[in-house]
Amino acid sequence: MNALRASITALSLFAVTINATAAEPQAKLVAAKPGDPPVLEITGVDKTHLAAIAGAKLTAEEWPKVARAVVDAGTPEEAAKKPPMAGEWSVAGDALRFEPQYPLVPGTKYRVFCDLSSAPRAKIKSEPFALAVFIPKPAPGPRVSIAAVYPSANRLPENTLRVYVQFSGPVARGDVYKRVKLTRDDGKVIATPFLEIDEQLWSADGTRITLLFDPGRVKRGLVPREEEGPILEEGRRYTLEVDGKWQDVEGRPIVAGHKKTFDVFAPDDQPVWPDNWSLMAARANSDAPLIVKIAKPLDRALLDRMLWVTDAAGKKVEGTLTVGGGERVVTFAPKNPWLKGDYKLMINASLEDVCGNRVGEPFEVDVLRPIPLKPVVKLAERPFEVK
Repeated sequence: MNALRASITALSLFAVTINATAAEPQAKLVAAKPGDPPVLEITGVDKTHLAAIAGAKLTAEEWPKVARAVVDAGTPEEAAKKPPMAGEWSVAGDALRFEPQYPLVPGTKYRVFCDLSSAPRAKIKSEPFALAVFIPKPAPGPRVSIAAVYPSANRLPENTLRVYVQFSGPVARGDVYKRVKLTRDDGKVIATPFLEIDEQLWSADGTRITLLFDPGRVKRGLVPREEEGPILEEGRRYTLEVDGKWQDVEGRPIVAGHKKTFDVFAPDDQPVWPDNWSLMAARANSDAPLIVKIAKPLDRALLDRMLWVTDAAGKKVEGTLTVGGGERVVTFAPKNPWLKGDYKLMINASLEDVCGNRVGEPFEVDVLRPIPLKPVVKLAERPFEVK
């Protein structure tokens, strides 16, 4: 989306009509305000025709007879047979407007077909026309690098559930599982340690991939673990290697590969208990952060969205949350200086540690060592006071 807005700002978008003159319809991208997704508008349409279409109140099923946008691939005849893109057409002022359901992609050609005379109930006499629209790609940015691998600790529990690889920018999504390798300290390469999911678990911005250790070999007592053995074994050392030939979306190799070596200790079956966390509040009228020291490393991605602060009235406090210290330290810096009073650190009960243990709920229970549980709630709270 940023790349698309950059293209628009640079005025590098162009739209041409087929057999058109300057008086004929033109296509352009517009946004209501900076940061909004751009929409496609067809200007230069006869105003009486626009009024007739608006008065016809076309349904979603009728609009494709009148106007439709497609990805322009192949010949014009082949493009004309393509299904319309998902989105909503309307009459907006002096233009036909198309709001795509999904963002338009830089580097892609689109074609719009319009036949106003096909509009039901409008009785318009007009020749069909088509517009070709191309959105150029912006100049490539810096080459992508591996920003981090999580968990960041160099000692991990035997039943660690997932690994995150964080890139500085979007990378190619194919052959993900061929780009990572797990090797034991005796030189043995662990075969298929990760659950290979066709959809692949990417973050919304395409910069972070989640690699799930095969749960069947993590959770004790399951057949895959009994037959193939655990992926990680207590007392051993492993090296996770990310291939430096992984390419970014521009087809360039990333800056360098990455190796993470870690030791493995006993499984962790203990739930996450926020009562064991240490909170250090700042002084009133200060913008110093609240510091939260967590008893054990928690899931890096979940920490970003499952902790927040509320004031005495229950209103969410605006600010910036930062995770560090091997995912055992969280800081919350308020947007505005702290006011004197009572606050709460709110914790979503779905928050997990690196082994999948949740707030008040273990990932798995050993019947030989039952774990005393506390009542599980959707939200946990840790009150603190700003003096």
